[in-house]
Amino acid sequence: MWGIIVAILVLSLVIIIHELGHFLAARRAGILCHEFSLGMGPVLWSKRVGETVYAVRAIPLGGYVAMAGEEVEDEMVKKDQQIRIITEGNVISEIILDHADPQYEEYELITVNDYDLKGVEGSRLHINNMEVKRDAFYVMKKQEIQIAPADRNFNYKNKRQRFLAIFGGPFMNFVLAFFVFILFAFLQGFPSTESTVIGETSEGMPAYDVLLPGDKIVFINGDNPIYWMDGDNPDTVTSILGENMGERELIFIVERDGARMTLDPITPMIFFYSVGFHSAQGTVETLEVGQISEGTQAYNAGMQEGDVITEIDGVTMTSWQNVIDAISANTDGSDMNITVDRGGIVVSLDIEEPWEENVVTKQGLPMVDSLIGIAPEYEFNFGKSILYGFVGIKNSATMISDTLSLLFGSSQVGVGDLAGPVGIYQITNNALSQGFVSLLAWVGLLSVNLGVINLLPIPALDGGRLFFLGAEAVGVKVSNKVENRLHYMMYLLLLGLFVFITYNDIVRLINSIF
Repeated sequence: MWGIIVAILVLSLVIIIHELGHFLAARRAGILCHEFSLGMGPVLWSKRVGETVYAVRAIPLGGYVAMAGEEVEDEMVKKDQQIRIITEGNVISEIILDHADPQYEEYELITVNDYDLKGVEGSRLHINNMEVKRDAFYVMKKQEIQIAPADRNFNYKNKRQRFLAIFGGPFMNFVLAFFVFILFAFLQGFPSTESTVIGETSEGMPAYDVLLPGDKIVFINGDNPIYWMDGDNPDTVTSILGENMGERELIFIVERDGARMTLDPITPMIFFYSVGFHSAQGTVETLEVGQISEGTQAYNAGMQEGDVITEIDGVTMTSWQNVIDAISANTDGSDMNITVDRGGIVVSLDIEEPWEENVVTKQGLPMVDSLIGIAPEYEFNFGKSILYGFVGIKNSATMISDTLSLLFGSSQVGVGDLAGPVGIYQITNNALSQGFVSLLAWVGLLSVNLGVINLLPIPALDGGRLFFLGAEAVGVKVSNKVENRLHYMMYLLLLGLFVFITYNDIVRLINSIF
């Protein structure tokens, strides 16, 4: 339940910030905002403050700012229509559209002969020569809506004002992400790359309880690292470990409490990300498989913890280096056959479509990695923390761009792999379980995600509206009616996509539970 609450709060935060961007830019341009709503569906709570209704709706997904004129609106008052009016002096303050409503029968009934409720270029608003207040209200059965003369209408604003009102939403998502990433950097710090001192060891990994936080690495299998990492420098902890990926015993010499110590051998775990398995804890000579994660290609092929690999695609495997070479060479996602010894029984496993190298690397992972579970010390750096506000946005935008390129450019990634609200809950819950700092990183990424996706030039999104505005700027004006029909059609398609993604989210969640 706590995870659900936090997920709703996180999603609500990025949505409110997005809509606040639209709202503030619209108000600055003088555009009338009828409603500022968080959520969709039935209204749970609403309150009018000034000319805007602030509402919370039942479904905590999405939100909107209803700007006057942003959508095509039919004239609510037409010639020969009967209406009732409420006046203040001789000026109309309320226009009652349902003249048959008995609660308004005491008010004057008129037939509209002549009217102007736009007042383009500041002209007087009137109905039948009676002046209408510029902030008068239409009164309907269940709501009241303030009229929007031209000077308060989105469509009558200049291109710059309309651009800012549309772009304000995504922009505020980037602003939120900027400050979230700065806070993340303040709390997380930055790796001390010019030191070989261990800051943390991961529980359940080979180095845990062998190497200790505070140990200074002096030698790894006779090699002397100078830094933790330093680009292509071969004399670093990361480069030495990377060069010894197939090495089954790593001998560390460290300085601990002022004394130099030679530690017990550490056997790395080798992770094969393209297939979805890793070597068993402590296995040296035997090619024994460790725990298999559900949903991976290895799991789907029937690979089990404790299997011993004997062949890959008919070639005998005698060392983990052989396995590394064989799987690393499969960069195009071709099907593989892995033969294993399962308690004396030979089992042939068909690995279908291991991840292509392009798919793996765009997730920030190598095809194969050798890990022992150590991390450097982290240190506070004010300047880097401020700069990380920009770096975090850039990295997040690049990640989203890579995902979109895979979605349209790889046969292995499709719409079914996208995450919706249920997926966001699962990711939020996972981030929350790793601590507040991890949750901050996720909030920043989610906010950038919302900003970038909304800027795609697709009708119904902010980017689609900006596209039509750009077309108008170069002299290609699409009528509001046609534009809004395109927005509505795409909205229906996106709604269908939303339902499909949510269904897949629920199926994945059920499968993970049972």
